[in-house]
Amino acid sequence: MISRRLALMAAPVVTALAALALVVPPAADAADAATVFKKKCAPCHGKEGEPNKVFAKQGVRSFKDAEWQKATDDAQVEKSIREGRKGTMMASFDKQLTDEEVTALVAYIRELGK
Repeated sequence: MISRRLALMAAPVVTALAALALVVPPAADAADAATVFKKKCAPCHGKEGEPNKVFAKQGVRSFKDAEWQKATDDAQVEKSIREGRKGTMMASFDKQLTDEEVTALVAYIRELGK
């Protein structure tokens, strides 16, 4: 009788956890960041983080630039991704990317500078 009561009490908890697993996306990992970068960033910044000459002349940032990597902190990179940069070609991706994707992109951009 007790085990049946426990099973009945546990059923809603198990159901809620299963539903939550379907709703909450997993954190973006490095492979996801590479995919997001390729789709959202590479058209301007290049596949390896280095824009082509046309985009570079228009001010598109090279993520291979060691001075920029050193001078720009993660919060600034994240802000640029989320809000874009007025007066530049950098668009806002705030509504297109999850928090986890933005965080993963910042880490990926840092790896491109190594």
